[in-house]
Amino acid sequence: MTDKFRNKKLLRVFAFFIVQMLTVSIIAQSQINKPNFIIILADDLGYGDVGFTGSTQINTPHIDALAKDGVIFTQGYVSAPVCGPSRAGLMTGRNQVNFGFDNNPIVDLPQFDRNFVGLPVEEKTMADRLAELGYVNGLVGKWHLGEAEHFHPLKRGFHEFWGYLGGGHDYFPSKPDGKTYHREIICSYKEPQVITYITDDKGDECVEFVRRHRDESFFLYASFNAPHTPLQATEEDLALYAHIPEIRRRTYCAMVHRLDENVGKITEELKRTMDTQCTPARIEGHPSGRWDTRAI
Repeated sequence: MTDKFRNKKLLRVFAFFIVQMLTVSIIAQSQINKPNFIIILADDLGYGDVGFTGSTQINTPHIDALAKDGVIFTQGYVSAPVCGPSRAGLMTGRNQVNFGFDNNPIVDLPQFDRNFVGLPVEEKTMADRLAELGYVNGLVGKWHLGEAEHFHPLKRGFHEFWGYLGGGHDYFPSKPDGKTYHREIICSYKEPQVITYITDDKGDECVEFVRRHRDESFFLYASFNAPHTPLQATEEDLALYAHIPEIRRRTYCAMVHRLDENVGKITEELKRTMDTQCTPARIEGHPSGRWDTRAI
């Protein structure tokens, strides 16, 4: 192995380990004076690929606004370099190695029994604990914490689920004659719509969740897979980054741009909700004037 190749590989591994996911938490004040929680999770997002961490290549005004109005935890790290374990740590608040979830759940190989591949049922999730406090909990997007029935989100504290149980999904509708990364879209409250561009579909479902439960205390886990592979972007977004010659980088930038647009959808819906529900007395003292934001 040459030094050049070794250094490039080490850099790639280091970047993946440090920035595998960006979590943005939004806390809004509800009508009954309990905070509502939204966790927006991005998958495989590079640390330097949003504006507030220094990117001048990708435009992310909505994510940057959360950082500007809230708190940035510059030493808040994910607890694993890959998807499943880091999500297990996030959902439980515990180091996932302590309960044996130290690698991605693999359910499509014969040596693994899907009934034992997932977040152990003995572990309480964030949704479990909030449900005990009377919250309505929703998950939109990627689960990746087990595909057997007893690992299902609706048995782990969530009341609503729109998404898929596995680790990823095509961004566009899958073609019958092509290679696909397709998982069944499961929805607990309606017949799931046909996929258009899955980042947009997730953003729309998050907005609808906020609208449905605006008069309740809620927790929404907005679990995006963007910009995780496969690298697939809309023609509209690719055109915005046409000046980038390398096609994979151009596509990645376009995918992050689309993620930011959907973060904007969610925050704009929260603003509308707050404008119609909150009085100045109820939100007095909040640093942003309307809601608290904390970006990790």
